[in-house]
Amino acid sequence: AALSLKLRADLREGNLPGIVLTAHGEGAADAESAGSDSLVVRAFREGLRVAGGPPGGNGAWRIEVSSMIPAARGLGSSAAAIVAGLLLGASAGRLPTTADQLLALAARLEGHPDNVAAALYGGFTLAVMEPRDVTVRRFRVPEAWIPVLFIAQAESHTADMRAALPGRVPLPDATNQAARAALLATAVLTSDASLLRAAMDDRLHQPYRLPLLPGAAQLIQIAYDIGAAGACLSGAGPSVLAICDSPLTAHSVEKAWNGAGHQGMATRLRFDTAGARLNAAEPRE
Repeated sequence: AALSLKLRADLREGNLPGIVLTAHGEGAADAESAGSDSLVVRAFREGLRVAGGPPGGNGAWRIEVSSMIPAARGLGSSAAAIVAGLLLGASAGRLPTTADQLLALAARLEGHPDNVAAALYGGFTLAVMEPRDVTVRRFRVPEAWIPVLFIAQAESHTADMRAALPGRVPLPDATNQAARAALLATAVLTSDASLLRAAMDDRLHQPYRLPLLPGAAQLIQIAYDIGAAGACLSGAGPSVLAICDSPLTAHSVEKAWNGAGHQGMATRLRFDTAGARLNAAEPRE
C-alpha cells in the first residue's frame, strides 16, 4: 500500500557534463554520499536508456531530491527513489514508455515488485514478478481506513532482516500464510476491516524479525488493545503500521504510541491513491 509520505525529484539542465545529485530531507546525506551509485542516479540512467536517451546518461544533468521518507525504517524509501529516477530518465528520452515497462525495470533494481508497484501506481497493489515482466493489479483504497505509522528512530537494514529469516519454513505456516494473503485481498476488495487482524497475522516474517526490533511487538499489541483493525511491521521494520477504521481509534493509537516511551514518532497519514506523478517544469523567466 502507498502512504502519504512523499519524495520529490526535479530534473534540470546541468552546468557540467555528468549527473549531479543534491538531496534534502530524510536520507539526504546517504543519497549524496553515494553519488553515481545512488538509487536515484542508477534508476535515472535506466529510464533514460529504455526511452532512447543518451547512452550511459551522457549529458549535463542536475537532479534535486527532497524526501520526507526516512531511510532504513521499513517505509519504502528505496522504492520511491527508484521510481522517481526512472520517471525522470524516461521523461528525458526520445521514446515513449509505459508504466508497465517502468515497473519491470523498477522491480529488477529493487529485487522485488512489492514496494515499487505501490510507489508507481498508488493505492493497494498486488504484484507478482514473472520471468519477463511483472503482473500487477491496483485496488481501490477503502474510504474509512486510516493508516497510523510509528516511525522508529532506530534503523534496520533489509539485508540484516532478510538474514534473520530461515531458509525453510514449516508447511503449515506456508499454507496458512497463503490463506491469510487471500484474506487480505478480500478485506481490501470488500472494505471489510474486521478481516484485517487475521489477515495481517504474518507467520513467515514477523516471528523471526520481531525479537530483533525492541518495542515493535509491544506497539503492535498496544494498537490492538485500543481497537486497531490491523497492525504489523512496516516492511522489514523497525517501523510499525496500524490500520484503523475510525478517526477516534486512529487518534487513540497515535496518542498511545507517542506515550509508550519508545524512541520514535507516531503519526496519522493517508493512503496515497494517485501514485507517482510527472509534472512539467514551469518555464523560467
